[in-house]
Amino acid sequence: MRIIIFGTGYFGKALYQKLRCAHSVVGFASNYIKKGEDTLFGLPVLLPAEALRKQIYDAVVIASTTGAEDIFQQCLALGVPENQIITSYAHAPMESRRIYLKNLADMLNDCEQEASAAEAGVFQGEFAKWINQCFPNRVLHLFDTFQGFHPDEMKADKQRDFSTAQAHTYYADTSVELVMKKMPHPEQCRIHKGYFPESAAGLHEKFCFVNLDLDLYDPTYQGLWFFQDKMTDSGVILVHDYYSLYDAGEYKGVRAAVDRFLCEYMGDIRKYPIGDGYSVMLAGNWQALR
Repeated sequence: MRIIIFGTGYFGKALYQKLRCAHSVVGFASNYIKKGEDTLFGLPVLLPAEALRKQIYDAVVIASTTGAEDIFQQCLALGVPENQIITSYAHAPMESRRIYLKNLADMLNDCEQEASAAEAGVFQGEFAKWINQCFPNRVLHLFDTFQGFHPDEMKADKQRDFSTAQAHTYYADTSVELVMKKMPHPEQCRIHKGYFPESAAGLHEKFCFVNLDLDLYDPTYQGLWFFQDKMTDSGVILVHDYYSLYDAGEYKGVRAAVDRFLCEYMGDIRKYPIGDGYSVMLAGNWQALR
């Protein structure tokens, strides 16, 4: 089968390695083509309309978890038949995270009623809406720049060979209004716009659940230290991108930040995979150092 992979990030690169043995990958489509990066694995990287016009293909494989629905609608608008759009690779990790979150919330909602929830790194709110739904009676603090990565943090990760990401490309395609429209209980949400953790200054609440999806080394490491003394007895910190593939060139700093934190933290906190292929949860005795 001849396929176009829609997405050129670490997920798109990983899917290429997975699919190329059984199928003929004819090229990549992307809404965000970096200067000088119009080829990948020797194949053309084109804007979607151009890729669909120039390439002979049997299917388009969506390689984005957070943007899968928008890409699906974009493909339909560009004339791709629905039965030629493959979303299963993108939906599987998010569905695993959703099931994990629902089951965890069922346990946490029986205790520690005064605690809040939080997500740092909201992007377009696809996971935040599930947090809001699963914790309907808790305040949900949402931290994001809504304009992409901090240039200094991005530069630092590049110097460490942790990431090739750019500051104002894909992750700038969001807004407070876009995110809030997706929230089932918007009255429970508190938006903190700006660079984290500076945007959390003065926040002294207790948290039973925190999702860190900050992609880069420094904000992930600082985020863990910011929340560690604010977690409840049963609290969980979920960290996305811990299992990002090292050969894909994206977000390798997350694993380094988590592992450094666990080496330095003196309490009994351990990491556990949750089955989505990307995330680890940190849980244990957060009270040990208090």
